[in-house]
Amino acid sequence: MKQIKKNSWSVINSVFLIVLAVLFIVMSNSKERVVYIDNVKLYNEFNMTKELGDINEKKYKPLLVKFDSLVNNLKGLEEKLNNQKKISKKEEDEYMKLKRFVVSGDAEIQDLRAQVKMEINKKVWERLNTYVREFGKERDYDVVLGAQGQGNIMYSKEEFNVTNQFIEYANSKFEGN
Repeated sequence: MKQIKKNSWSVINSVFLIVLAVLFIVMSNSKERVVYIDNVKLYNEFNMTKELGDINEKKYKPLLVKFDSLVNNLKGLEEKLNNQKKISKKEEDEYMKLKRFVVSGDAEIQDLRAQVKMEINKKVWERLNTYVREFGKERDYDVVLGAQGQGNIMYSKEEFNVTNQFIEYANSKFEGN
């Protein structure tokens, strides 16, 4: 399954690179303007990303504190049992029950984190995509490309990198300016 996913991404990246190359060739022969934005930097520096992260951190902090307390109880019980020469069946059962509960809780927390991250990503990119369209139209760009820092754009003159300008624009729009 992982191999199929990896191969799919390789094909998608290859097609994307071919499209980018064609766009650059076509655009370099004309006066149209092509720019790009570093998607990773944009996502990390967009105020909405930070704001939603902070909101969710506060929302789930009590759950995480409670879970950390259970983990500490498990560690304490484990240490106590390790120091005993003889462990009763009741103590062993109590330990195993708590351990299963902690393992189950950890899996639930990991699932929750993944779900929250997906929700944040969706909301942030929906907003950013709207801003990119507005930004491109306002500045009369013909094409605004997104780079992921993984080699999709191997080289460009710095003048084509509008990441910082767009971050300022997007944060200003998000803040209501």
